[in-house]
Amino acid sequence: MLEDVYLEYLVKKKKTGGQAALVALICLLGIVLSFVFLALTFVVGVSMQQAGTGIGQIVSFVGLLLIAAVWYGAYLLITMQNVEYEYILTNSELDIDKIMSKKGRKPIVSFDFKDITVCAAVEDNEHNGDYKNIKADKVYDVVGDASRGGVYFADRIGEKGERIRVLFQPTSKMITSAKKYNHRNIFLMEE
Repeated sequence: MLEDVYLEYLVKKKKTGGQAALVALICLLGIVLSFVFLALTFVVGVSMQQAGTGIGQIVSFVGLLLIAAVWYGAYLLITMQNVEYEYILTNSELDIDKIMSKKGRKPIVSFDFKDITVCAAVEDNEHNGDYKNIKADKVYDVVGDASRGGVYFADRIGEKGERIRVLFQPTSKMITSAKKYNHRNIFLMEE
């Protein structure tokens, strides 16, 4: 009888050039909106104060609140670019969640290694024929940094007969543990 397995692994997603450009765009937009709100607050506030109404102070306060809201929104958008994937292997079942800004968690995909038709390293030329030659209908890419290597693919057939592929970066201990449940279809990369 197999022992119970419980393994967790956290993979930080490498930021792309597009994400860096998005952060720069968010900062630029924040600066522009801050100047616009500051100018409007100054113009409207001064004209209200010159008119002798007490509304000028309220307008100034609302303008400062709008500027603070712009930068808080920019902060939220920028920190949402910090993505990690958490792999949780419980016996033969793998659950993968996406964690944004170390706060929000979203389940991405779950599968049972018993149902896998093939699982092998992308670089494993002996066993990656399905990866190279067969197109998947649905692909879940939950790889942190492909340049580090160790990227595996796992294919299974879905309920509607579609081929589902998961690209992920497990630890060797995870693959070794999963292999116990489906030793014919899971291939370890020789190190």
